Amino acid sequence: MLGVPAPTAAEVTEQIDFDIRFIKQIKAVNPKTEIVLYTYSPVPTEGSELYEQVLASGFSFPQNLEDWISPQWERFDLRKNPLTPWLTPEMIDKIRNFETVLNGYYPTVSDIRLSNLKRKMVKIVSGLRYKTNFYQYPLEIKILQRLWKYRQPEIQGF
Repeated sequence: MLGVPAPTAAEVTEQIDFDIRFIKQIKAVNPKTEIVLYTYSPVPTEGSELYEQVLASGFSFPQNLEDWISPQWERFDLRKNPLTPWLTPEMIDKIRNFETVLNGYYPTVSDIRLSNLKRKMVKIVSGLRYKTNFYQYPLEIKILQRLWKYRQPEIQGF
């Protein structure tokens, strides 16, 4: 879960960077560990400290039933587009780009359509990015994932 709220944008970014380093440490210890990334999406109960904190930061929940089924809230429910005021578009891009590189370097074992050859190819393509911590604009990995119809386990199931 990346993108937890913090008092300042610098602290949110620092926590995202810490989480990325921690994920890489886990993968170094056990490369077969499945990592599913989610962007922090608050689901606080009314009256809790977290509820007051997210309201104070400008977050608001849908007001009626129809709003909950809108595309933006569907993305919120999948923890892909959190609509949270403490996350800037750059922070969300950083999380998504890291996820793309991570999924390229360590493709999920749950995607049975991805052959061993394709796994090796995408690992080679994403390897330099992963090893040098360069995650911006991973277009070559996204192209391969789209071409091969890569299945993200958190969205498409196992």
